[in-house]
Amino acid sequence: MNRETIYSLIQKHQQGIATDAEKQALANWYSSVSSQDSEFPEEEDDVHEEILMRLLDEIDFQKKRSVNYKGWAVAASLLIMLTAGTILFFNKYKTAQNQTIAQEHPIRPGGNKAILVLANGSKVLLTDVATGKIAQQSGSQITKTADGKLVYSANPNAVKNTLPQYNTMQTPKGGQYQLLLSDGTRVWLNAESSIKYPVSFDSFNERRVELTGEAYFEVAHNKALPFRVVSNKQVIEVLGTHFNVNAYPDEQNTTTTLLEGAVKIIAGDKNATLKPGQEADLTTTFKISTVDPREAIDWKNGNFRFNEEPLESVMRQIARWYDVKIVYEDESVKKETIVAVTTRFANLSALLKIMEQITNDRFIISGSTIRVAKK
Repeated sequence: MNRETIYSLIQKHQQGIATDAEKQALANWYSSVSSQDSEFPEEEDDVHEEILMRLLDEIDFQKKRSVNYKGWAVAASLLIMLTAGTILFFNKYKTAQNQTIAQEHPIRPGGNKAILVLANGSKVLLTDVATGKIAQQSGSQITKTADGKLVYSANPNAVKNTLPQYNTMQTPKGGQYQLLLSDGTRVWLNAESSIKYPVSFDSFNERRVELTGEAYFEVAHNKALPFRVVSNKQVIEVLGTHFNVNAYPDEQNTTTTLLEGAVKIIAGDKNATLKPGQEADLTTTFKISTVDPREAIDWKNGNFRFNEEPLESVMRQIARWYDVKIVYEDESVKKETIVAVTTRFANLSALLKIMEQITNDRFIISGSTIRVAKK
């Protein structure tokens, strides 16, 4: 299959218009690339990494060191599809257990990890607690679902507290979690983030939550009870809408990106109302721009997206997700920009190999530290 055909199939797959036959043709191509020699690795994590590198070779990526966007788009599409695509033919390469050579101490990607802080101050490690009912507070039952969500649902038989009760969900580095609030609002919380919220909104004239870090909201519509997100020097007011907020304290910018509905952002004496496809960027100034809002929620969909982003910012995101420390042997590399889209679910070594292909830098893993140096 020539590269033009491969690229066409990838484009169709991204747009959701590929037929079953075209999807199978693409999977078959993966298989042919990965089976070119008899020494293909047998360990599943190594299979992902090997295919990753062979795909780069196949599209002649090493000749595009200056970061050609279209060239990267091909590789990016392949990487996004890598996890799903390779599973189709893993079994072909697996042999006896005693012949498997595993990667030593691989740094794996993050996953569903969070701590729930209850109103009385007690903490529940959601990673370890069993599915089912966790607690009952202020007329709400708190449940962990089998697919790793925390759900607040009304319990009319429960005794309600006279004073409002607040819970906090905290994700560590390498963690993310989903939350269904008592009003039906859905929240996706990114790594190293926290959200504080009332157990029940019944006794309030608004639905107010406090966010640190990054989260995506799908707010349940309730005209009589506006929803407000307080984060890093701003307040977002909504009735019912879908939006993303990035408000990490170690980032210079706080960004709010609107996908559906409308939101009003208040930051000191400044305010603005966003329309779908707009993003508010708050630093010392307040800027509104038109963007592709889907890019803002790539993290929620399991991808990294770096659009001419400084390496220092890229490495902060990697540090949060893989729970590692970054050390720069040459400070000048921090300002280098990267254009890339790739899965968040590859082992760290595989991701860093890709980054070495598109930069002039070396990334050395030493325990839980990544050392960044010029080549």
